[in-house]
Amino acid sequence: MKSPFKKVMCGVCLLTLLASAAPIYTVGAADVPSAASTANSSSSASSLKDGIYSMNFVIKKFGTDQDSVMQDYVINPGKLTVTGGKQLFSFTLKQSKENTAFKTELDGVLKDTKVIATNEEKNTREVQFEVKDLSKKLKAWIKVDWAAFNYFHEYDIEITFDQASGQRISEGTVPSDKEGSAGAAQGGASPSAPKDQPKTAESATSAPAKPTAPTPALTDVNNHWAKALIEEAVGTGIANGYEDGKFMPDGAISRSEFTVLISRALKLEGKKADLNYSDLNQIPQWIRPHLEQAIGAGIISSYEDNTFRPDRNITRAEIAVMIGRALGFKADSNEKLAFADEQQIPQWAYAQVAAASKKGIINGRDNNLYAPNASATRAEAVTLILALIKNVK
Repeated sequence: MKSPFKKVMCGVCLLTLLASAAPIYTVGAADVPSAASTANSSSSASSLKDGIYSMNFVIKKFGTDQDSVMQDYVINPGKLTVTGGKQLFSFTLKQSKENTAFKTELDGVLKDTKVIATNEEKNTREVQFEVKDLSKKLKAWIKVDWAAFNYFHEYDIEITFDQASGQRISEGTVPSDKEGSAGAAQGGASPSAPKDQPKTAESATSAPAKPTAPTPALTDVNNHWAKALIEEAVGTGIANGYEDGKFMPDGAISRSEFTVLISRALKLEGKKADLNYSDLNQIPQWIRPHLEQAIGAGIISSYEDNTFRPDRNITRAEIAVMIGRALGFKADSNEKLAFADEQQIPQWAYAQVAAASKKGIINGRDNNLYAPNASATRAEAVTLILALIKNVK
């Protein structure tokens, strides 16, 4: 398959993806009863026998079914400890020093989670909190103070529990605190924040720490045209796949995510611009520092209705314009493109697409189509950001 963009080998920070990722472990005892079956189909695991269970969970954006960027800052699976009908859930939180406070809701009140273990070297801590009903979303709150990225924010999230994934790993009662644990509420610790993580937070930002975990094998890139680029990014710890071992190279990437990518790639630290978008309340906090820099650098503007539309998938035309502006291309309005669908390229993007094509930074898709209005893919975004970095050196 013909590559949508010229493949260039170089390092790049993929937005949604946080460095310092710890390995994901699984419990594979086939003869161990699952939490779901032990609960006798009860939606809340209140009928679970005393013991410890391994269980997956997902951090969601508050009030939505979308994964939060915080999902990149936790390690799955978590552990459910059941003692006398009381359920305590715990998991490891990454970027502990930057994620300075973490609370969960209990009886309608947000309360500090308990820190039961810390690892200064890996910058992680294990937090524990009570969960009364595993079948319901649990409201939580995170505070991020990431000075290196000038990111200081707090926001609500929700935790969902995958009861079907539960596996019993220990019987009987066990103490909730571990030997050597911090033994203090999370609010009392002075841990630290994400990247766009935007870890930023919601932000994965500039130069994240390299992961110490072995590079996971991606299961869905073997026959992909961007395999080498994707593996290069993941292998150097600047991009991660999903928890199931996939990278989803042909998945779409949003305007928010690409904004963070280009901001990190260029390490934008110039004059910030005020955010005056009419949909400002829809722009996640984790992207705002990057967006301010990108606007100040003249890379991003707005739609005609003065919106940014952060969750909209970025198109190939938009991505070409952003790259062209970032590289300062002198667009020639008289330049003609040879793509079969060149008449479909919007007038506002035509000159930048032509300039980028002339420089060899972008190519068309199959059948000599540029597909300007199609959503750019994660693989195309990686490739184009790599090309951007090469051309600014």
